[in-house]
Amino acid sequence: MFRFVFIIFCGLLIFSNQANAQRRTSTPKRQIFAPKKKPPVPTRPAVTPKADTAIAPRATQAAPVTAPAADATAVRDAVRDTIITQDSSNVEISSDTLTEKEAEERLAKTEPAADSVRSFKIIIDNISYLSVCPGTTINIPFKTVGPYDEGNTFIAHLIDASGKSVPISLPVSKSPVKAVIPSYKIGGEVYRIQIVASIPVVRSQEVPIRLLQMASARLEVIDGTQSVRIMPGQEVNLKVNFTGAAPWSFLMSDSTVVYQTMSNPHYLTVKPNDVKAYRLTGVANACGSGNVSGEAIVNVNNNPEPKLELKEVEKIAKLCSGIPFQVPFNATGKYKDGNKFVVQIAERTGAFKTISTPDTTGYITTQIPTDYKPGEYKLRVVSSAPYLVSQTTNITIVSPTVATLQRDSLRLGENETGELTVKFTGGGPWFVLLSDGTYENNIQESPYKVKVKPVFDTNYQITSAGGLCGVGKFSGSAKVSVKSPPASITLEKLPQNMVCAGSTIEIPYKTEGRYNPNNKFSVQITDKSGRFVSLPTTVTAATMKVKLSSAAQGDTIRTQKIRIISSSPAVSSAIEELDIVAPDKAIAEVSGKGTITAGRTTRIQLKFKNGLPPWSFTLSDGTAINGTFLNPYLISVSPKTTTEYTISSLKSSCGTGTGKGSALVTVSN
Repeated sequence: MFRFVFIIFCGLLIFSNQANAQRRTSTPKRQIFAPKKKPPVPTRPAVTPKADTAIAPRATQAAPVTAPAADATAVRDAVRDTIITQDSSNVEISSDTLTEKEAEERLAKTEPAADSVRSFKIIIDNISYLSVCPGTTINIPFKTVGPYDEGNTFIAHLIDASGKSVPISLPVSKSPVKAVIPSYKIGGEVYRIQIVASIPVVRSQEVPIRLLQMASARLEVIDGTQSVRIMPGQEVNLKVNFTGAAPWSFLMSDSTVVYQTMSNPHYLTVKPNDVKAYRLTGVANACGSGNVSGEAIVNVNNNPEPKLELKEVEKIAKLCSGIPFQVPFNATGKYKDGNKFVVQIAERTGAFKTISTPDTTGYITTQIPTDYKPGEYKLRVVSSAPYLVSQTTNITIVSPTVATLQRDSLRLGENETGELTVKFTGGGPWFVLLSDGTYENNIQESPYKVKVKPVFDTNYQITSAGGLCGVGKFSGSAKVSVKSPPASITLEKLPQNMVCAGSTIEIPYKTEGRYNPNNKFSVQITDKSGRFVSLPTTVTAATMKVKLSSAAQGDTIRTQKIRIISSSPAVSSAIEELDIVAPDKAIAEVSGKGTITAGRTTRIQLKFKNGLPPWSFTLSDGTAINGTFLNPYLISVSPKTTTEYTISSLKSSCGTGTGKGSALVTVSN
């Protein structure tokens, strides 16, 4: 029995040693088993061992396995809160375990907030309005957030495009910072301003600031050269090219001063009598004096060799017979007294003939004789003293324009556009004006389609046409018919069916179809014999305003017929009836009888005939009613003594009226 127990003990001892050896040879991974109720303790990051190194944690070394397997549970409980090594591929971390990173994050959350996590800010105020020159002093206002130390200072920095930052102010303890833009900085570029605090070190946002560029100017001849040759009395154009911020002011060597110019380049005109060199002696802008360069030398030739040449020949490439034109040319050098210039023309294979009177100027006005046929010719200018001949230029003599409107008949729908064909001959480009006012110019092709959009049937002709040689000849005609709905007039509902004679009313209407340009609308009304007669009519887009004639003598109310007609085309609206009330025909009849005691009230009646409401009346006792539409009308009276009431005055919308009848009210004591 003892031998059997001993063998089992030895077997367990060997098995335990093999398990420990296996743990030593496995790759370690450090983990933290966090206590369930205690806050995590900060630990330093562990140094990860090399893959081929096995480090046995202290807990493993301090707990040799000397007990049987039955004691394994007690060992695990003893080391549950210590660092052990396990293979991550075989062990799943329980919900109460933490990695080192998580433990550090949890520790940071449990620590009290220190000053280092407080919010510190520097905010530069708006300085976008600043455009300054290098070397300029500027004030930079700012605001701060946070409890800065008493010894804290603020310094402004200037940052260039490459990110290089340089301090540009002395330390200050509060806003603003007075900074100096370094004079060596390049103008014309955008820099950034930033303010930096010392305790703690805090930086503001970066605010852009543009530096103005110093002025520079270069003088040269207008063609970009440095010298030019002229004859006495001629002018030369010079130009000054600037760099830097505008506006610029500059001084020339001939004492010419130009102030605050915005033009770049700036042009100057000089007219020296002798050879002269022009230079710039100074230039300035908002940033002060700048650099000048360049020189323009004007050579004046007092005895030049005569030269003669045509210029701007493209202006005389096409000419018309009998129409004056100018021949521009340059005559440089010194000519003899009495020299004259003439213009000559020749066919390509023929001799030159003079076609102008002798002239001394650089522009000669002449014209092609009418006996020269259209075709190709040559033209030149000749001087007499000395005899010089300019280069020749090719010209074309063109014939006057002839425009023909081709006979055609078009039928268009309402609001449709059609095309008429015009054929041109002679020198172009051409123009044409049609009889309806349609106008086209700069026409380059023939035949040409002219678009028309007539409202009515129209017979088209050419009112005017021409081309390079002015107004030419024109002929032809074309007819265009327009299909449109028939004309009709609708007399809208009258605002009232009874009106006063002699009054002015507005009659609403609408039309359809097309009316000729000379058409006239008018309102007609029947007379005593039943014939329609026209009334003076004022026509607007929606109404026609007319004054109604008086009713026939003796009639109180007369029913008359009314309509609207047009003259071209002759169309009539439907007929409506209108009752016309004669003026001064209204009647008010008083009636009533009663007996009352003193202080009591009774009513009497007025009944109106004829006229148009409202009616206004005055009783014999002075009682007045202004504008009533009630008919009959009951009025309360309270006489103190027996009174007979009558109408003393009556008015209606059509004028005055008369009263009749009476009402007697007896007052008993």
